[in-house]
Amino acid sequence: MCGINGIVSTIKDRSEIQDALRSMNQLIVHRGPDEDGYFESFHRNNTIGMAMQRLSIIDLNTGKQPIYNSDQSIVIVFNGEIYNYQELRAGLEREGIKFITQSDTEVILKLYETKGESSFESLDGMYAFSIYDKNKNKILIARDFFGEKPLYYYQSNQEFMWASELKSIIAQLDHKPELSTNGLNLFFQLTYIPAPYTIYKNVYKLNANHYISYDLESQTLHIQEICKISHNKLGLSIDNAKAKLHDLIMKSIESRSVSDVPIGTFLSGGVDSSIVSLGLSQLSDQRIDTFSIGFDKASFDETDKS
Repeated sequence: MCGINGIVSTIKDRSEIQDALRSMNQLIVHRGPDEDGYFESFHRNNTIGMAMQRLSIIDLNTGKQPIYNSDQSIVIVFNGEIYNYQELRAGLEREGIKFITQSDTEVILKLYETKGESSFESLDGMYAFSIYDKNKNKILIARDFFGEKPLYYYQSNQEFMWASELKSIIAQLDHKPELSTNGLNLFFQLTYIPAPYTIYKNVYKLNANHYISYDLESQTLHIQEICKISHNKLGLSIDNAKAKLHDLIMKSIESRSVSDVPIGTFLSGGVDSSIVSLGLSQLSDQRIDTFSIGFDKASFDETDKS
């Protein structure tokens, strides 16, 4: 799963930022028990810190984060997987870009260094990441197209914080914030709270398919959409539409099965997990481990359908 945390502060020194980041990371250690990583810097009246907890999936040996560009003026912490990272890497290598790891994290960094914020549109994956660009005096924080990876943020006059889980932010505040009336109303209506609201006032969830650009000089943030959504009718027959859907699903399963650790699937008894497991077994020359969770109460149990 992994998780990220970050702070920009005008009142904390580097030692205080280090302590805060370690505390924030400890609260999400369950998201990434394999490894942790930290970055701290002081620049133009701001102390900047980023941290992450890692669950190692790709590039177990050299994928440790944070990852820096060659002159260490740009740094990234990343939660997620980029499914088309090998294709993106190959394109950058053809342009003469050199890599020092085999990780998808470095691909995001090199893409950004080469093409700026517009490069986020090229990413096919599930992710939440933050980039500190010393050259532009900016923090960029992005969330994937479908919002599979969570990202929360909070801003006061003196600090800006972001995290994969709410509790990492709440633990750093002097007082627990008030409940959000909007968030509470939405929860009672929908049984969940959609972005940009959370259960707390003045603490927000970044919308899916959006990124934050935080200007360290003016201490202002701008939120922008990553990909424009188009609705083009393909005009396919039923049979052609079925064939295209099949091909897209198989391509999707194949791209998501890139891993340096063993792969398995969870079978819930539903159609979607069954299709994914079938597709993965057809793409692999090895047996696929599957896992199901059963319940003693018969009305809850679906193991007979798995």
